[in-house]
Amino acid sequence: MTVATTRRIALKLAGQTFDEWSRVEITRDLSEISGSFALEMRDSVRSVASWPFATLAALAHKVAVLDEVTITIDGEKVLVGYVEEITPHADVQQVSVSISGRDKTGDLVDGAACVDGPFEHRNIKLDAFCRKICEPYGLKVRAEVDVGEPIDRATIDVAETGLSAVEKYTRQRGVLATSDGVGSVVLTRSGKARAAADIVFPSYGVISASGCFSTKGRHDKYHVKGQAEGAAGKRKGKTPHLDATAAPLVGGVPGDYLDALAGHEGAGTEIYGSAEDGEIRRHRPHVALGRTKLTQEGAKQQAEWLARTAKAREEKLEYELKGYRANGQLWKPNTLVGVEDSFNDVFKDMLVAGVAYLFDERGERTHLRLTGPDAYDPEQTRKSNHKGTKKGGAGGGSGGSGGLDGTAEAL
Repeated sequence: MTVATTRRIALKLAGQTFDEWSRVEITRDLSEISGSFALEMRDSVRSVASWPFATLAALAHKVAVLDEVTITIDGEKVLVGYVEEITPHADVQQVSVSISGRDKTGDLVDGAACVDGPFEHRNIKLDAFCRKICEPYGLKVRAEVDVGEPIDRATIDVAETGLSAVEKYTRQRGVLATSDGVGSVVLTRSGKARAAADIVFPSYGVISASGCFSTKGRHDKYHVKGQAEGAAGKRKGKTPHLDATAAPLVGGVPGDYLDALAGHEGAGTEIYGSAEDGEIRRHRPHVALGRTKLTQEGAKQQAEWLARTAKAREEKLEYELKGYRANGQLWKPNTLVGVEDSFNDVFKDMLVAGVAYLFDERGERTHLRLTGPDAYDPEQTRKSNHKGTKKGGAGGGSGGSGGLDGTAEAL
């Protein structure tokens, strides 16, 4: 039996191009900054010499020193990264070679933010701080949004990873750090662009649909606690006063916590903020400690962000679609898509949180992971645009391009 293959995906490695694959999975997801790939050549009929098995398998023992890999779909670059594994296999029935890895931000996830210092940067803009972390890894940094005023004091913890150092300050500023898949870390916000088409189910272009609507990750109240600098030692033997400009503590802060703050590294002003999820009516509090220097307003904003994103992330939809494109464009993560799904009773904008381009014996497909638009959004700017209408179609926001029915690429 002849093995089905696709030639739409090409992988360039060590100066050679491999473009005949029997299994493909290329994934980009907002929950994992680094995009990943896993491709397989398999042949059970033709001789080993008829495919570039020998060439690819011969590279297996050179994985650690291989040049970067570039992956394209229809000639369009979708991932630039490094090979992490090559696994040849042969038996009496077939031969195969699998190759997998991640885009360039994979090293940022695994590697240290800093080895020899400096571990502190004063009065530095967020994008400039991120560049100091990312540039040694060969990564560019692109800011698509205003990153705010300079950070008074940005610190790097000993043994902290590059991604951890970046994210603790992007979160503080309400900025999403993600990868474009081809060599840059992008500082942005979620859902700035719309997908090329809406999703209508049932329709010709949608193979399958599933949903999950949960309360497991939600809480009734969210508390963020931390400390500011500059107030330590003002009251010997006692818990330091709040800054005179700070808002009063909401609901009070336990004395043990304040005493702990007072004794921790010459702790300063205690900071506290809270938010509620009114739909959760039982006692399920959540407490988070701020990783960076906080203001009273910042603590409240973080608490509100925790409440909003937890609710949005517990609303999940997954769709498997025919082909890789809609209206001529590849499906991409971090885009808003209008959904009109009679089965799951969803008629509103959702965020494309993850995209996987697939190929196997079932053909070429795209798997989309959708979540609530606020799942990665620090601002409440699109609340009025989320809901659509059953009769009027999905996509309450402007710029919708019509349903998938008839717009998806032909098989």
